Amino acid sequence: MGEKLDTILEFKNVNKSFPGVKALDDVSFCVKRGRIHCFIGENGAGKSTMMKVINGMYKPDSGMIMFDGKEWSPKSSAQSRLQGIAMIHQELNIIPDMTILQNMYLGKEIFQKNHLLMDDRRMEKEAEEYLEQQGLFYDLNKKMKDISLAEAQIIEIIKAISCNAKIILMDEPTSSLTEKEVRFLIKKIFELKEKGITIIFISHKMEEVFAIADDISIFRDGKHIVSGPASAFTRSSIIEKMVGREMKEVYPPRTPKYGKVLLKVEGLSRKGVFQDISFEVRGGEILGVSGLVGAGRTEIARAIIGLDKKDKGDIYCDGKKLNVKDINDSIKSGIAMISEDRKRYGLVLLRDIEENIGLVALKHKFKRKVIPLREERKLVSRMMKDFAIKAPSPLTQARTLSGGNQQKVVLAKWMAVSPKVLIMDEPTRGIDVGTKYEIYKMMNQLTDSGMAIIMINSDMEELLGVSDRIMIISQGKVAGELSREDATPGMIMNMAVGGRKDMGCKNGE
Repeated sequence: MGEKLDTILEFKNVNKSFPGVKALDDVSFCVKRGRIHCFIGENGAGKSTMMKVINGMYKPDSGMIMFDGKEWSPKSSAQSRLQGIAMIHQELNIIPDMTILQNMYLGKEIFQKNHLLMDDRRMEKEAEEYLEQQGLFYDLNKKMKDISLAEAQIIEIIKAISCNAKIILMDEPTSSLTEKEVRFLIKKIFELKEKGITIIFISHKMEEVFAIADDISIFRDGKHIVSGPASAFTRSSIIEKMVGREMKEVYPPRTPKYGKVLLKVEGLSRKGVFQDISFEVRGGEILGVSGLVGAGRTEIARAIIGLDKKDKGDIYCDGKKLNVKDINDSIKSGIAMISEDRKRYGLVLLRDIEENIGLVALKHKFKRKVIPLREERKLVSRMMKDFAIKAPSPLTQARTLSGGNQQKVVLAKWMAVSPKVLIMDEPTRGIDVGTKYEIYKMMNQLTDSGMAIIMINSDMEELLGVSDRIMIISQGKVAGELSREDATPGMIMNMAVGGRKDMGCKNGE
């Protein structure tokens, strides 16, 4: 088969700009039929914009896209889906309070002959056939909010297959899944490939990319840098092309200087969630918190800052016993927390950078009824500089920023009130390698200034690379602690699943 017949998508000098940002800059490359093609690049490199241009959500300013040998210019994502290209977003496009069946046929409902009433029986029969073909069996009347995230991802894939999609676009589909759910999803992706369907996949997880990719395209600053078979790349060569420079180290060197105990927790319990949690963290220290999903890590943090009620236990900050009733008490006491879901809990996406950074400071720093605009702007300008936030201006809306810059805005918002203790829940989720390195350096700078950091993390490599000490939570209890020098993946995992510290493997196997 010739090269042209092997090509299902071709991009010719594609350009796309937004106010102050050139998102795609003269992009030209090809995607081969029936293969898994990964898009890689830093946040803001143009990957998601490329997906949305393919899907018809954005119209390119210039250039041409060829799909199956014909010029491709869909007017909407709905038209794109009907003509053979479906997209599965990182934030799933589902309605939680509707049933699986209703979500599967949303926007493409089948009606009875009178064209007034929906043909539920026909849709149910057809849906069951699609599910059966994939070896899946769901209660179609179950609501989407009652199924797991991985199952919801699979339902989205079934929707794409039911439209006879030739190409399925996946934008970080595994970012919020457990390890077991990721394996299940990847198995389904390989099954789709066997059926001849082309998968275009965005991921920041290198091990995931090398596990599934046939081909890789690297983007940087809106430009297409290189494409080729996955076998032609190494982890270091990908990172170098992503960031435009050689990165000899994944984690910056760390030489912590420990101060006094800044946070002490004694006997913290919440019935049915966690019990008898006791630990302390010193100034200048990064305490990593590990454990399986559902172990209670985030719930412990939420109780510390007053988001969730505790049944018993004492919390001390800088030697003072606290009576934390809500998040405002926590902030006044010097404890802040960055949520794992920055879009839902960390940012007001429709507001600009200036408003987001100043949000907490207005109440807890300036403490005035009239907003001191000059002081606020001075603070925001300093924070944008300190945290290297890349944006045209402080008035840029948060929703338009890349994931990495959004996370920096969240970090800047909390640093504006100068906490003594910072809890970071999955701080680099959905962030590219280059920006991760920047976040790690910022964490080092914060602890160098005397702050204590508690980092909840599911990424084993990152946990070992950043933490000074690791506390493992298993089934709502502290299973043990390990120093940076003693910790290995095997020891951490053994304790997370309920084993003893002395049963861990020294070599990490």
